[in-house]
Amino acid sequence: MNMQEHQRFDWLRQGPCVPFAYVRDYYELDWPPTGDLEHDYEKWVNLKKRRHKCSEDELSRYEIEAFMQEKSVVPKKWMAAQLGTDTASLDELLGRLPDIGMRPQRYVVYADLIDRSLPRDIVSSLPSLEFVTFSNHDSFCKLVHAELRDNLGIQLEPLFCATSKLVQDDPPRYASYFDCLTLDPVCGKHQLWLDFRKPLELAADRCSKLLYAHNREELAPYCAGTREPDDLEWYESFLAGAHHASDPVILDQR
Repeated sequence: MNMQEHQRFDWLRQGPCVPFAYVRDYYELDWPPTGDLEHDYEKWVNLKKRRHKCSEDELSRYEIEAFMQEKSVVPKKWMAAQLGTDTASLDELLGRLPDIGMRPQRYVVYADLIDRSLPRDIVSSLPSLEFVTFSNHDSFCKLVHAELRDNLGIQLEPLFCATSKLVQDDPPRYASYFDCLTLDPVCGKHQLWLDFRKPLELAADRCSKLLYAHNREELAPYCAGTREPDDLEWYESFLAGAHHASDPVILDQR
């Protein structure tokens, strides 16, 4: 891990409190908030009987994630990943929702927090996909992107898993989440869950299996579950091969 990744690792393993900078980088949320989000969050958090004691320039990530879960919203950055695209493409799509009979105001709950139901409702609003069963996230992204291109003329920029591109999957896999340490997009195939004693009802902390294999000694105590994934040797072999190649592997693909 580089210096920034080590710093994030230290923050996460020390507990729920993280600097505002991490909130901006990982969730892409400006903090402290303003406007309606400030009002609603303060009202919500003041009703909590037990709060984590953080310094003035820190925030409990457990609390902000619990707030988002209760409000059924996710950061715009995360919603874009669930649609296999980036935030610029999501902004364009939100502006064109009326063209398929959807109201943007219904989904943009706060400036950078989007209602969780958006992907489901987009599928329901595209007649050719209404009764389609998607086999996986890649299938969903390919079909939705194609339908939006054909119906609205919107070319969504694909968001691919950084690890998938690095190991040269053919075709590369669409990202669906973000690595909590590198902040790179990561897909289901190449992700691993880390256990920083986060409440079980909140979303898992994920990192790339390649990053984990490269830093296995440090990260092994935080691997979620009863044992490590069976395929880690493949990633270690890839790293070993890259080490002997003319072009060394660079894990940070941003």
